Amino acid sequence: MSNNIITYGLKNVHYSKATYNESDDSWGYATPVELKGAQEFSSDLIGGSSSVYADDQVVATLNQNAGRTITLKLTEITDEFKTDILGYKKAENGNLVEITNAEPTTFALGFEFQGDKKARRVWFYLCTCAPINESTKSKTESVEANSISLTITARPIAIDDNNSTTHVTTSKGDANYDTFLTTAPSLPVIK
Repeated sequence: MSNNIITYGLKNVHYSKATYNESDDSWGYATPVELKGAQEFSSDLIGGSSSVYADDQVVATLNQNAGRTITLKLTEITDEFKTDILGYKKAENGNLVEITNAEPTTFALGFEFQGDKKARRVWFYLCTCAPINESTKSKTESVEANSISLTITARPIAIDDNNSTTHVTTSKGDANYDTFLTTAPSLPVIK
């Protein structure tokens, strides 16, 4: 199948809570949970490249990929995400309580975007989310919906002794495409 010329859209956002296993230095993932209301996704590289100069010329380029900073904009955040990932707790009376000293919870973030030739699905493996900012405004002559932005850091995970990654992408036609976002994420096996 040929490559996309354009990409667009954002849907099927899921998260999967991660658990670290010290005995074999590995990560395991829970069954993914859908996160409705996705509006926008963007990621920025943590790192970059720099040139090494000698003898009046560039003799090497050093690249550093220390992960990604992700912004995910949603119409609302579920109570389940707040308790699973952001560390909120339920009070005896049913109230949802933000715990300011909650330990960061590691999770995988998955989603789908479309293209003119093929749709792609992505899992970012080692994500942590910053506390959220919330705001709302009064209705006027028209009603404008609120939104919440999550600031997420995706750090690299080792695939094997020589390779690490922040994320994996699948396209229609790949063996795991149909179940990619509904089964627990797994690390890719490099040929």
